[in-house]
Amino acid sequence: MNTWVIIPAAGSGERMKVDVPKVFLKIGDWPVIVHALDAFEKCSLIDGIILVGPEEHLKALEGIVREAGFKKIRRVVAGGATRTQSVRHGLKALDKDVDVVLVHDGARPLVTPAIIEESIKACSVSGAVVVAVPVKPTLKVVDPRTRVVSETLDRTLVWEVQTPQVFKREIIERAYGGDENATDDAALVERLGIPVSVCMGDHRNIKITTPEDLVIAEALLRSRDTYH
Repeated sequence: MNTWVIIPAAGSGERMKVDVPKVFLKIGDWPVIVHALDAFEKCSLIDGIILVGPEEHLKALEGIVREAGFKKIRRVVAGGATRTQSVRHGLKALDKDVDVVLVHDGARPLVTPAIIEESIKACSVSGAVVVAVPVKPTLKVVDPRTRVVSETLDRTLVWEVQTPQVFKREIIERAYGGDENATDDAALVERLGIPVSVCMGDHRNIKITTPEDLVIAEALLRSRDTYH
C-alpha cells in the first residue's frame, strides 16, 4: 500500500504578527515545519511527502528540506490562496500508484509517528479517518448579537479535530473534485455522504496559530526531548 502525505504549509504569519509564514518560525534549533516533517520521515508506513508552500518561499522550503536531510520528500509545490486550493495542488502532484493520502497541517509540529501509524491503520478499515480528541471544556452555543447562551452542548458528543486526516485516494480525490472550500478535508468527504471515522489523537498535537502557541509547543517538545 503506497502511502503519501500532503503537508500544506502556505499559511501566513498574520495572527503571529510576523512577516514570514509561521512554519518558518523556530522551535528550538529548527523551524516549525521541520518538526512536523520529521514525524512523517520517521514513520515506517509513509512512503512519500508532498510539501506545499507559498510560491515566493519555495526555494527557502527546499533549502530547509536539504539542511534537515529528509529523504521522503518527493516534491515541493506551490500552494493556492486557501488551504483547500493548496491541498488540490498537492493531490495533482501525487504519483499515479499512490493508494492512501494523508493531509497534515504544516503548523502542527507535535504530531508523532505513533499517531500517524494508528491513523493509517484505521483508514485501512474505514477508508476515511480524522485524528481528533474529546473536548475538555464545557461548550455553549451563544447568539453572536446578544451574547446570550442558547444551549449547553453535551461535551461527550463533541471532538476537536486535528490532523493528519487520512483517506483512500479515490475518496479524497472525489471530495476535492469540485470547487468547494472547507476548513478541513473531512468536511468535503462528509458532503459526499461518506462516513468519516475518528482516530484518537493527542491534546499535545496543537496547531501553531498565535505567539503563545510557540511557547507552549517549545515546552512540550522539551518535555518529551524530541528535538530534531
